[in-house]
Amino acid sequence: MTTDTAKASPIVAVAALMAGALLAFVGAALSIRVLSGTLPPLQINIVRTGGGLLLLLGALAIRPALARGLDIRRAYRHIPRNVAHASAGVFWTVSIGLLPLATVFSLEFTAPAWAALLAFPILGEKIGRMTMVGVFACIIGVLIILRPSPSTFDATALLPLCAALGFGLSVLLTRRLTRTETTFAILFWMMVIQLTLNAVGSAFWPAAQPGFAALDSHGLLACLTLAVSGLLSQLCLSRALHLGEALLVMPLDFLRVPLIAVIGYWVFGEPLDIWVFIGFGVIAGGIVLGLMAQARKIEETAL
Repeated sequence: MTTDTAKASPIVAVAALMAGALLAFVGAALSIRVLSGTLPPLQINIVRTGGGLLLLLGALAIRPALARGLDIRRAYRHIPRNVAHASAGVFWTVSIGLLPLATVFSLEFTAPAWAALLAFPILGEKIGRMTMVGVFACIIGVLIILRPSPSTFDATALLPLCAALGFGLSVLLTRRLTRTETTFAILFWMMVIQLTLNAVGSAFWPAAQPGFAALDSHGLLACLTLAVSGLLSQLCLSRALHLGEALLVMPLDFLRVPLIAVIGYWVFGEPLDIWVFIGFGVIAGGIVLGLMAQARKIEETAL
């Protein structure tokens, strides 16, 4: 294999994985929108985590060697990460039922900014100047999208920001877990712990929707899509980040926003808000600045 072919192969693999991740994220969002009229948010997340757990158990049956990384004595280490991620999942699910999909996805991309701000108190990492510039750009992008004035501000738009905060926190806690845990173990305990949290929480959630008994064929198809896409998105994105640098993966991930905006317009008649695209552009620029600063720090450490 030539050097050029070797360089091209990871890029092709990353592009293929990100295409899978994009389709999975969109499939999950559309499934949640379909189910939001029938199932309460926690029951929707039971479908996602329960289905994901069944798929992982199937993988474990096919490849028993995956069980080597599972140790119930270390399961408690996964609890903080999954409390944060499960909470973020509830906010994200509620957001998709109430807001335009492009707005939810755009604000969700502020998660890296939250992760950067939380890196010092959690991991002891210092925040560089360029990283702070990136965080500030994300804040400006959020303000452009939300346009907080008495006539235009919608308080429900804070929900995806809460989801992004939870996702950012879970990213940091996942980084700490990767020092001792395998990817399969992280995903397995994610599904087990979050399924338990969702099941317990659903017992106390106000039953404003009909529930599982009212699901029709479209609802059952949405459940199946959500179960598969919820796990597939995590696998594709994590594998893409393993094969390629974040500076290559993240710009491909940004395609989620225009893609979901077009689908939201086409399927649900959601308006294409120019301010959402402008704000997302500023957020994306801030994320790239932060990634460039992180890459520079890694290079300096290597030297």
